[in-house]
Parts: sequence; structure tokens; C-alpha cells
Amino acid sequence: MASDDFPIAQSITEEVVRYLRRQLLVRKRFRPGEFIRENEVAAELNVSRSPVREALKTLESYGIVKTLPRRGALVLQYSDADVWEIYNVRVLLDMQVYEQIVNNHLMTDEHCEYLNRCIDRYGEIRSVFEKSLEEGQLEFFDLECRFHFYIHKISGLKWTAELLKKTYSRLFQYMIHNVGPEDLDSILTFHRNIVENLKSGNLAALQEDRIESYMVGKAYRPDE
Repeated sequence: MASDDFPIAQSITEEVVRYLRRQLLVRKRFRPGEFIRENEVAAELNVSRSPVREALKTLESYGIVKTLPRRGALVLQYSDADVWEIYNVRVLLDMQVYEQIVNNHLMTDEHCEYLNRCIDRYGEIRSVFEKSLEEGQLEFFDLECRFHFYIHKISGLKWTAELLKKTYSRLFQYMIHNVGPEDLDSILTFHRNIVENLKSGNLAALQEDRIESYMVGKAYRPDE
């Protein structure tokens, strides 16, 4: 993975955040209802407890865990109803971003080129899925954040962008465990349409085409 593909952690705390999110994403460790212990993570990573504590605070601010005194950080679980409510909040906030971009003509050729490179990568993820479902899901989540967060940044709506980061984090367990190689074609089309409609200023199409394939006909089952 090229160094300019994804943000590089700038501190030990950020490294711990990335490590914990990866462990949560692949579902190997720390399932919903389980506790993350500061001392265990610190010993495993050979760091002090301070960056682990700060990392857990970051995850808590995103709604992924809840810190309980003397017990650790509880990994939260959301119901199907919760997931749909959060996803609908995401859609509403995304539309605010799209309206800001279209109404103020913020989309440039440079932006389109960057987003189209992301779209090309969606098409290439299939080979990763063929080698490992979990690695494919991880790469999908990283790319999903890279694509959408870039659009949020274009809008200049910093608080809306911050709220969107939190909604994406709350959705990540659902997104990760439900997406598969069978979704890639529709995902590619979905993201290509976003770029084309932003470029052409077609807000009606952006409003209509808003549900990604991994949200349709699937249930949230992180504990299976």
C-alpha cells in the first residue's frame, strides 16, 4: 500500500487506535459485549498505558466502546434498528455535504481525478477478497473512508464532517462484516455515480441513489 494512499499515524496513540480498530474490524478479538483492558493492550504493544487510555477515549468518542471504571472499555453492539437509524443520519449529513459542494461549485477536475483513482481501487479490491475475505473487508473499509471523507473535506463543513466520521465509525462493524466480493460491482457503480452527479450538479440523483448494496437484505450479526 503506497504511503500516500491512507493517513499515516503521527503518534503512539494513533498507532494504538489503528491497531485496536483493526482488531475490532477483523473480529478476531474484542467482540461486542467484551472488554478491552488497558494493561493487556499496553503489554501486547510494549507501550505505556497512557497512549492506550487515550486511544480508548478516541474510540469512545466515536461510539465504538464505552469506558467503565475498573472494568475496561466495553465494545458496544448496535441492533438492526440502530444501524438503520445511524445510516439514515449519515445519508442526511451526506446530502448537506453534497448540497454545499454543488451550490458553491466546489468540485474541481483535481477532485474528480482523486476520487476516480479511489474508484479504480474499488475495482482492484476483488483480488484482495480472493486471497482473504477479512483483508478484503479491511481494505474496503479503509477505501470507503478515504473516498467519503475526501468529499466531506471538499465541502469545507468541518463540523458536519466530524459528525460524519462518528456515524461511519458506528457503522463500521456492520459495513465490514456484510460487504463481500459479490457487492463490488454495485459499489463501484454507486461511487462512480456520486462523482458524476457531484460534477454535473445533479442533487436529485444524489438524493435518490443513497443506499449501498451491503445495507440491503442483510442483518447485523457481529457475534456469529
